[in-house]
Amino acid sequence: MELNAQFDREADLLYARCLKIGTALSLGLIAGELAAYLSGALSPYVPLRDLPSFWALPMKEYLAAANVPAGWGWLALIGRGDYLNFIGIALLASITGIAYLFAVRLYLARRDRLYAALAAAQVLVLLAAASGLLNSIGGGGP
Repeated sequence: MELNAQFDREADLLYARCLKIGTALSLGLIAGELAAYLSGALSPYVPLRDLPSFWALPMKEYLAAANVPAGWGWLALIGRGDYLNFIGIALLASITGIAYLFAVRLYLARRDRLYAALAAAQVLVLLAAASGLLNSIGGGGP
């Protein structure tokens, strides 16, 4: 029983370390992206002066009025000041999956196939959710 408790602690610490480092990197990146946006180093896709006219619109109307892409369409706009910050946000949202991948590696090294499979399944669910697959299956949309 002591061996399992030690292994569980090792896995917990690895997961926590991944979360800590990933969060710090993501927040630093977001801060840098915000600085680039606020300094005017990169021009925004949606001009700042136009934003107040869009605030009260429902999302579908905003997307149409501002000519903003839905879903992963933002990737084409990452060179613009108001979309650059999405990289840091996407990284921040990905940290849990990345930490699970480190856990999968640890579990496989310890030949704990059940925990490795469970962690891998969690990564697959996160990937399906991030891809929009679950939204399209449920009939949702932007």
